Amino acid sequence: MLPSIFQACLPRLEIEQGELSVELFAAELRSVLEHTAPQVYQNADLFFGNTYPTDGMKTLLSEVFSRLSNRSAGSPVIRLETSFCGGKTHNEIALWHICKKGVAIQNLEHFISLDLIPTQSIQVTAIDGRDLDPKNGVFHQDTGITTYTPWGEIAYQLGGVDNYDLLRGSDIKGISPVPGLLERLIKDRPTLIALDKIARYLRAAKAKTIENSDLAKQVVAFLFTLMVGSPESYSYIP
Repeated sequence: MLPSIFQACLPRLEIEQGELSVELFAAELRSVLEHTAPQVYQNADLFFGNTYPTDGMKTLLSEVFSRLSNRSAGSPVIRLETSFCGGKTHNEIALWHICKKGVAIQNLEHFISLDLIPTQSIQVTAIDGRDLDPKNGVFHQDTGITTYTPWGEIAYQLGGVDNYDLLRGSDIKGISPVPGLLERLIKDRPTLIALDKIARYLRAAKAKTIENSDLAKQVVAFLFTLMVGSPESYSYIP
């Protein structure tokens, strides 16, 4: 006879002691980027140590890093579809940590074959649509730059002020840049672009008028540019 779930599954110590914080249940991508997340999300070793390697996550990691290492000519665009709180942000945080630390992460071999991770450094940019402000933009205190669009924020994250200057005009005017400018940002380096909660941003962007269009339509045009103009060593996760 099989044991009951109460015998087979033992609660973690913080649950038994009533010390598990409610905010730990909801991962936030931007807090990881800004190094303000709880350690269970911020520390790559702790994050993977507390994450179960599901078949879905292993497949995602394998496909993304096979693409970034030029081991596979698979799709450059992967759309994550789950129910509410189904783990999309959790998977994006996993991708972020691997791009940043690679094979240095403890026990990473349980999630992905280590030879799929590029030896070349990976450029990574991640955007949470809840943090973008179509009207006031996102102010970066360290440089004084304010980014107003997803492409402006992507440019800034990939290369700071120098990269942002390439798209400054498109960012301030709210007009989607042409593919050639994006290629100048990415260059020939493996690059991962992760977009989270973009639907929420599109709803807000619809209220901002851009000449005979609106910002939401320009964002859709930008997403189309990302999806059809993908270099071989590029991966995009919406």
